[in-house]
Amino acid sequence: MQQYEQKIYSQNGEDGIIKHIFDKIGTTNKVAVEIGVSAISNVNEKQLECNTRLLAEQDWQVYFIDGAPLSYIPPNAIFIQQMLTTNNVVQTFEQANIPKEFDLLSIDIDGNDYWIRESLSVYSPRVCLLEYNGCYPRHLHYIMPYDESYSWNLWDTKFGASLKSFTEQADRLGYDLVYCESRGVNAFFVRKDVNVFPKKTSEEAWVKLWWAPN
Repeated sequence: MQQYEQKIYSQNGEDGIIKHIFDKIGTTNKVAVEIGVSAISNVNEKQLECNTRLLAEQDWQVYFIDGAPLSYIPPNAIFIQQMLTTNNVVQTFEQANIPKEFDLLSIDIDGNDYWIRESLSVYSPRVCLLEYNGCYPRHLHYIMPYDESYSWNLWDTKFGASLKSFTEQADRLGYDLVYCESRGVNAFFVRKDVNVFPKKTSEEAWVKLWWAPN
């Protein structure tokens, strides 16, 4: 899928992969939820760099959830300022009236990602876009102990979970790993009942995180 990578608002070509996946499997309600978004300002304008901003501009209903305020919220996006925990994430979804089944879930919080995904097992997004910890090799299990006080520090390698652990979780929840983008940050999982792509093992799909120590 590398040929389909395209960066418009995403960091690593995720915009193009998302388009390619939904071109193949179609959409249902065009609802996307992104947990963890970042505001980046420059001299000329304030921009939002994330995985679902382009979808908002294409008339999807997008929900941004983040513990920090955002300087820009695009049309068709609803921003929920909330630091998510395993205890409040389902309640947050319910209060926002997010449907149980929707098209895309993206999680990138540099920490308790695995545990938040586990808590959302009662929801059935058709596609999941998860940041894995590419510092850990393709064959290793790693899951960061749950820690509500954790905040990622630059170059800390102990965040999140390895691709192996995420892939086994996804399989248990009914998803196939189909791709890891070329900078080794995000993995794409498609729900088994709608997946039309070759299923990958973590060993096959793994890409080392671009900044990982040697």
